[in-house]
Amino acid sequence: MAAYAALASLLNTIQQMMTHPTLSTSFHNIQIQSLQEKATLLLHFIETYHYGGGVSQEAQHLESQITSAAHTAEDMIESHIVNQLLPLSAHHREAAFSFSLYLQKKRAIEGENAAAVGDVDQFHGGSNQPIEKPAPHVATGDGCLDYLRQIIEDMDAIIQKANELKEKQRFREEHSIPPLTLTQTREESGMVGFHDELIQLLDELTDQRSNRQIVSIVGMGGMGKTTLAKSIYANQLIIERFDIRVWATVSQQYNAKQILQQLSDKDNSSDEDVDKLGEQLHKTLFGRRYLIILDDIWSVEAWDEVSRFFPDNGNGSRIVLTTRLLDVANNCGSSCFSKNLLDDNESWKLLCKKAFQNENCPTELEEVGREIVKLCKGLALSIVVIGGSLQKSPRTVGYWKNVAREIESSPNSKEKEESLNVLFSSYNHLPPHLKPCFLYIGVLKLTNYEKLNVSSLIQLWAAEGFLKPNGGRTLEELAEDYIKDLIDRNLILVGRQRKNGRMKSCDIHDLLRDLCLKVAEQQGLFHVNSRSPIQGTERRLVCNKAPWWREKARPSLARSMVGYVFQKEDSYKHRLLRILDAECNIAVEELFGCVNLRYLADRRSLGQGMFVLPSSISLAWNLHALIFQKSSPWGPRVVAPIEIWKMPQLRHIQCGGGFYLLHPDGQLQDDLIILENLQTLGKAVNLRLSEDVCKIIANIKILHLQYNDALQGWDASLIGCLCNLDRLRRLESLKLTCDIRWGNMYCKLNEILTFPRLLNKLSLSNIGFEWDDLRMIGSLPLLEVLQVRRNCVTGKNRTTWSPVDGQFQRLKFLKIDWGNLTCWNADSCHFPILEKLLLVDVFELEEIPWGIGEIPTLKLVHLHLCSNSAAISAIKIKDEQLEYQENDDLQIQIRVDNYNLKRFMAMVETEGLTLDNVQFKLI
Repeated sequence: MAAYAALASLLNTIQQMMTHPTLSTSFHNIQIQSLQEKATLLLHFIETYHYGGGVSQEAQHLESQITSAAHTAEDMIESHIVNQLLPLSAHHREAAFSFSLYLQKKRAIEGENAAAVGDVDQFHGGSNQPIEKPAPHVATGDGCLDYLRQIIEDMDAIIQKANELKEKQRFREEHSIPPLTLTQTREESGMVGFHDELIQLLDELTDQRSNRQIVSIVGMGGMGKTTLAKSIYANQLIIERFDIRVWATVSQQYNAKQILQQLSDKDNSSDEDVDKLGEQLHKTLFGRRYLIILDDIWSVEAWDEVSRFFPDNGNGSRIVLTTRLLDVANNCGSSCFSKNLLDDNESWKLLCKKAFQNENCPTELEEVGREIVKLCKGLALSIVVIGGSLQKSPRTVGYWKNVAREIESSPNSKEKEESLNVLFSSYNHLPPHLKPCFLYIGVLKLTNYEKLNVSSLIQLWAAEGFLKPNGGRTLEELAEDYIKDLIDRNLILVGRQRKNGRMKSCDIHDLLRDLCLKVAEQQGLFHVNSRSPIQGTERRLVCNKAPWWREKARPSLARSMVGYVFQKEDSYKHRLLRILDAECNIAVEELFGCVNLRYLADRRSLGQGMFVLPSSISLAWNLHALIFQKSSPWGPRVVAPIEIWKMPQLRHIQCGGGFYLLHPDGQLQDDLIILENLQTLGKAVNLRLSEDVCKIIANIKILHLQYNDALQGWDASLIGCLCNLDRLRRLESLKLTCDIRWGNMYCKLNEILTFPRLLNKLSLSNIGFEWDDLRMIGSLPLLEVLQVRRNCVTGKNRTTWSPVDGQFQRLKFLKIDWGNLTCWNADSCHFPILEKLLLVDVFELEEIPWGIGEIPTLKLVHLHLCSNSAAISAIKIKDEQLEYQENDDLQIQIRVDNYNLKRFMAMVETEGLTLDNVQFKLI
């Protein structure tokens, strides 16, 4: 929500300003501490006030005031910092003057429209972005302090209102009558598309286990959990199996008495209390085989209040829960059944049933009907809503095409609105700290049709100030918990996974994306340029449609710009900007006129070009992330000034083309600053990893080093400094590439390299090891991913690898890429939990060791242009696993080129094998 995001951001800004080692401001510490205390109290109010079923208009209005006050305070603080750090050049004077006039005008408008501030957390209705009272951009000295004093007084008044509101709520809760919970119909609802899932659940509910079992059906809203439960309830096998079947709908605002009344089939007028009703239900169920279905359960507390009345009769009784929250299912002690989205055929059958009832779909409508189905993305709720609408509509191709166009193009179509209303309860039930993060995912999806990169998302959350520090945990660790929580609530989907099994990307269903967009715009959290004109008061701007807003006379309060084309004049106009993810058509030195930048992702495409960052980069006092085409090795090469070693807030530096860091030498000895927040550095080219540098980046977790004697900064002594790698004791991921001619390699890496003990992921290229040298790698206790890349092993013993017993105990992913490996003497005990084996261009390998196929955890063996004999051995491993039914899930993937195809197929035939059980592809 906007109020939480505004307060969390303000508190982050204050904390970073107060703890910054070099930033100097004219604020009084007492005033800043007072502001911090007031904001903390209001944040506590937001976190503890009841949000489960929505809030009153009075509370919504108060949230709007909180948002406005927090934004005003942050505007004033950051504007003051800008004026402290930047000399007022002619450009900046003009920008500051126009900015000041603009804010004065905006304050006048605010006075006229104060009463218009409406429901900021209301889903139904128009946009109502809170109107702030921004601080004067040029306020300094006593004027700035006076304004800060006024903000603190305003917050005091808001705190008083918040306390009054909490008292009112407490009174209402003590004296109110709980709302009625409607009992769902227990009739089977024409289930379509769930046949396999129904069979699986029926097996689990009717098996021979005698003790009471609990089964949870888990999935996002609208996936058909209740429909599946109804089908179970009405199934003839279930009717014959159980003596008693009872159903209750729980919902977010649960009431234990009403749940028990539903289970006991009593009307709501009953005056019996919970214990009396529970005792009666217990007597009814005792000694009998029963099935209880608790539909739409949202909390463990609801389960705890009623489950004590459910006896375990030892006769095969079962309880079924439906929930959107994985955490609830786990804490209820149940086995979890994940409800999946429908596939295309299932979706089509469901649409036909809803639109045509017992009739067949006319042939002329099938093509457009299937287009409509694809737009629903497998969500049963959407298909049911649209099918119901089509049932009462003209059965013409033209009408159905109009429906398809409306669904695709209009975010406000009737069908979408009905689906969004159902999904909104999932958003409304989120704790406050997750709401802005969830909305951020949905809105960012507009600029990225692929899955969202998790590491980038976490960096953006941190830069926005959404993450509230928690003890000794890093912001990144906290954000990973947020993402897991959203996955467990079935609001986002797991995308691609990294080699170590951790999540690399996430995704969100289109309907949930539309929900995020609608709520974010209503709360003023984001503005999307393709949906309405930009006024200049928006704080977060998303560009997903050209042309972008361009009005030189108007300054901006924008803090975030995503998907933007950034021009020269923008660095003066958007002086408070802190997140820029854009294609920057501007000299790089002018980017850092935005001294409040926290996250800079420069998407410009410069091929093999190079540019030098200016010394003024150090003015970006709170820069967290500096990114230049991080995933592209053909992106720009960037040279950083010595001042970058004086930027303590830096957390991530990523440059796919290469990042050149000047060595601090003696220039920083007197005021050496430890970059204790720096966690990612890649790709650092020809970095002198001296003892001083290791001290500065002591907390680094992800490091990509490239040494190349053909590139700038090369010195033969650089390699010797790699002996300091083990000083980086928190390093978890290392990628090391040495593109060096052997004449320039004055020492052997196997003699100087010692790896940090916490390494989880290691990739090595052009190192010149022998296979025996991998023993020091195999002894790393936490290593899960190892990539032996091109020319990693080129020493005297480069053809035979005999791993040592007791090593590689945690390894899950192994890739060998382009080497002279011929004989591999290994058994299952050498890689006991290996999951994936990738062999790429290993032309001389005689065979994959037979024991590798006996590793019980092995899921994939992939061979890309490897020797025919190695591919044949992989086929035999798969056939053996199938024959003895030891590892049926093992996948074998073989890639062969045209040049080798005939020889390979001849060997397959000679060995009496087939390709039926492997995935074969010609490339």
